[in-house]
Amino acid sequence: MKRALALFALIATPALAVDASQFVGSKGADPAAVARIHGGIVDCPGCKLMGANLFNTCVKERDLRGAIFDGANAQMMCMSFADFRGASFRGTELSAANLAGAKLDGADLTGAITSVTSFLGTDLRNVKGLTQKQVDVACSDKATLLPPGFTPHFCQ
Repeated sequence: MKRALALFALIATPALAVDASQFVGSKGADPAAVARIHGGIVDCPGCKLMGANLFNTCVKERDLRGAIFDGANAQMMCMSFADFRGASFRGTELSAANLAGAKLDGADLTGAITSVTSFLGTDLRNVKGLTQKQVDVACSDKATLLPPGFTPHFCQ
């Protein structure tokens, strides 16, 4: 219930007026970095976003190299064509996130939830912690590059 109320507050609050401290589970996250992400499409390399609620935010085509998303809620996040090289998504909720064409070399997806996550045209060959189970519930296409031995899952 507490999480649902926080999500409602996020949706009902204009993006520029969001107070990052209201997010449930944003332990260790930099409130200024979280507010920047909610405030609009921005570059944020190395940002500390651990546990932050980033539901339905957009960082399309931006630089987030080395950012730490561990344990964050990034459901439905628009992340296409962004640079996440060396970023950490350990235990991050990425369901229905759009990572099409994102740069993920050296990123860590250990324990990330990837249900219906779009990896269309994304090179996943050098991603750490990626499992076949994560690929099985995500969406790939013929342009998606997978580590040796992995099988793509094509969504309808």
